[in-house]
Amino acid sequence: MIMVDNPFGQDPMDFNEETAADRIGARIRNIRNAKGMSQGELGEKIGLNADRVQKYENGARKPKPDMLKRIASALDVSTLALTDPVTTNYIGAMFAMFELENTFNMKIGKTPDDQPPGLCISVDFKDEIYKYMAEWYKAYTQMQSELEIASSDEERKEITDSYHNWEWTFPQGIVDRTEKDLQKARLKRKIEELQEAYDQLDQEE
Repeated sequence: MIMVDNPFGQDPMDFNEETAADRIGARIRNIRNAKGMSQGELGEKIGLNADRVQKYENGARKPKPDMLKRIASALDVSTLALTDPVTTNYIGAMFAMFELENTFNMKIGKTPDDQPPGLCISVDFKDEIYKYMAEWYKAYTQMQSELEIASSDEERKEITDSYHNWEWTFPQGIVDRTEKDLQKARLKRKIEELQEAYDQLDQEE
């Protein structure tokens, strides 16, 4: 069963907003450490004390955009390396893939020889993200197979609209299907129990 990440029943947007400072702080800390710079040294470069840098790094405070630019400059990195990825442009999409690499151990490689030339990303099937990607692959291939036999533009539009709705409400589709699977499993057990009870009564006659 796929466990859907819905922390404390929050709307995902609220959760992302509340934890944004933690993510930014972790990126600042990781890059600073990788560059062998102390909190005091970074603070000196941006005109703040080490205590303020520490507050940024532990997520107690979220740097404003201008401060984030100063921190990025002091660390000699792109500001996008410190912020949550935005995928609506090529550079932002690249940083999103870097984030996937670092967070979920995704790897880039070439497509197999029997496939058209290109690049692909892969994850270990043991990782939780693999289960979500497998669900995505299942929904995507189902859409493609349905499009191949669609007989009208209207039908094709219904198919693509259904697929996009699956994306836009993710992971609700998984939740719904998981709940149905649980209900079916409960009913199956109940049927088996009733069948056993029936068989026992039948044997007693």
